[in-house]
Parts: sequence; structure tokens; C-alpha cells
Amino acid sequence: MRKRAAGMNRRRLASTAALAVWAAALLVAPGGRASWQSPLQSTDKKSELSAEARERVRQAVAAVGLILVRRDSDGQERAFRPRGSAVIVRSDGVVVTNYHVIAEDRADRLYDEIYFSLPSKPPSSGQASKSYRLQVVAVNKAHDLALLQVASADAAGFPAIEIGDSRAIKLLDDLIIIGFPEKGGATVTVNTALVEGTDLLGNWIKTDGRLIHGNSGGAAVNSEGKLIGIPTKVLADRQPVDKDGDGFPDDYKWLGAVGFLRPAYLVDSMLAQLREQETRASSTPPSKSDETRAAPTEAVTAEPAPPVTVRGIVKSASDGKTIAGARVGLTLLGSLEVTANNLLTWGGTNGDGEFELNKPVPPGRYTLKAKAISYEAFTADVTIDQKSGPLVIELRPSP
Repeated sequence: MRKRAAGMNRRRLASTAALAVWAAALLVAPGGRASWQSPLQSTDKKSELSAEARERVRQAVAAVGLILVRRDSDGQERAFRPRGSAVIVRSDGVVVTNYHVIAEDRADRLYDEIYFSLPSKPPSSGQASKSYRLQVVAVNKAHDLALLQVASADAAGFPAIEIGDSRAIKLLDDLIIIGFPEKGGATVTVNTALVEGTDLLGNWIKTDGRLIHGNSGGAAVNSEGKLIGIPTKVLADRQPVDKDGDGFPDDYKWLGAVGFLRPAYLVDSMLAQLREQETRASSTPPSKSDETRAAPTEAVTAEPAPPVTVRGIVKSASDGKTIAGARVGLTLLGSLEVTANNLLTWGGTNGDGEFELNKPVPPGRYTLKAKAISYEAFTADVTIDQKSGPLVIELRPSP
């Protein structure tokens, strides 16, 4: 019975994978040409960085620093300890890091004091690193991200990193991981990586780069030195080994690990919310005692809205009759072709022309595509949110 159940599960998984491929193959680009690309169609390997690319990455390194924390829960001062990495994303001293870097272990409580240590430039200059006290200005616990700002009235001129287009990355693209891993000593550590996969609905980029304790909150940049992701977590795979045959594991065999990055577009979204907050604050006349920048009473909370299940109906534009057997899908906004990388959710119409896509999506703008036999391909940009009603798709008959 177990073998039979296992066989059925394998066949079910194979069937599900085949349906996903079929859906991607049926959805088409404008003009009606079938357009599906294998995610592994590229055979490129890690490429050597050019001299120009190396210089751009070096400039990005200058924007990555070390987070130092200290708690003072019992009134006793303790030494600062390194906690993780952070990246300067605005020249006025706004940095991004992981929320878990600035929160105490096993507690949803921020450390009493948080400092940002920026290495001297160049490192061989003999100058000591300079540290700046930070204040929290925005948090997104769901995505494990936080924005902090240097708590100084004259904070300016910091070497900020440029945010790249993390939605445009592809499998096997090159990345460079920058951070301060605990086992890397007090100086910055850099290693090369590849994009191993993406989870667009889960907001993850997967990589084979070395992400170890202390890398959290650092930078993953492309060959242009632009921020693509924030190293956030690692899932390790290891196999128990029973050396003495007593039925209990004595050791573990290391099989590998997958590193997960939070895409930079999440950081961009948080920065936009912070700018809105600052605009509202600037419209309020300051008090006479506001001589220095004070920490905000409450940081902006940037929690994501719940995902939306997309439903609708497909009908003929000529006579209004519903169309059964149509394939419908959502891709990243502006996608011209449907690939395994940009197809977010898909489904088909029933006998009454109704559909419900297989995965809910976060509110936002997407490109909607639909196709049915004897009808022209359909493409339109749509807004999906909690207020969206059922979508109505009208297909034109093929000439």
C-alpha cells in the first residue's frame, strides 16, 4: 500500500508540473505567438567581473556597514556586540537591515542602543571605523526588514548604494554578497553567487552564495553595483549519520544550503512610505525646541496587505457568449512574454466561462493574459486589490 501511495503521489506531482508548463505554453505574447521559455535555458556559468564592474562593486562595498547593539534592561551597561550588517540607501544616513538584526533573540523587543559602524575608506588608511547611533524609522516585520536613520542633525554625505531592478533578475544571473559575517572577522567580506531561483509571491530570491551568521541585513548587488536583495535567511540540508549503529544520530552529513534574499523592491516601497511620512511631518511647523533631529515616537509600520484571489469571466467580444476552456494568467507588470520566471498565477475557465486563479497574489499592478482556441490573444495591465471585483475578459475571434 505504501509503494502504491508513493507512486500515486509521484504521478500527482508530475501531473501538476505538467499543467503548470501547459498553462505557461498556452498564454501568449501580443500578436498570438506562443511564448514559453524554460527557466534553465541559459547555460552561462559564473563570469569574471570586468575591471569596470569590480570598481562599481567596490563603491557598493563602501555603503555596507556593521550593526552593533547593546541592551540595558537591568541598568547595567554592557559592551556593544556585532549583530549583523546594514546598507546605506540614502545619503542622509538612512540604512536598511533585517528586523531580526535589531530585535532581541526570542523577543519582539528592539535593542536599547543600535549603532552603525562604517569602515574607513580606504581600509588601509589606518583610520579607525566610525560609528553612528541609529533610530528606527520604519519596520516591516512580515518581510523581516527595517529602515533606520543616523541620529544626528548634520547627517549627510554618506556613500549610499543605488537600488537596482530586482524584478528583472533571471536564473543564473551573477550576484555579489557583501556583509560582515561573524566568522569573517571585523572587516567586510565579499563572495560571488548565482541566482538559483525566485519566489515572486513569497518575495524571495534564492541564491547559492555563502550566507552565514552576520551576513543578515547586508547587500546582494549585481555587476553594476546596484542593490538587488538583502540577505535574510538560510535553509540548510543535512543528513543524520549513525556511526555506531545504535539507531541514534551521532553526527550530520552536510548536504548544502539555499540562501534567501529579500528583493530590493521591498526596500524601495518602504523608502517611498518614509518619504510620505517626512513630507507630512515637514508640513507641520516645528517647535522652538526642535534644534536637533529627535527620534520618532513610533516608527512607520509597513505591513503588507493580505493577498487577493483573482476571479472573473471570459466571454466573446462579438456576441457576449461565455468561453469555456480559456487559459488565464497574471504576470509581472509589463511582461511581453510568459515565462516560468514571470508567471505568478494561472487558471482556466469552466463550462460557464468562469475562472479562479490557483494562487492569491499581493495587491498591486500586473499584466493579465488570456488565450482560447479560435480567439486572439488578450493582454492588459490591471490593478488587483481587496476592492477589485471579478475580472471581465473579452476575447476577439481570430480572423
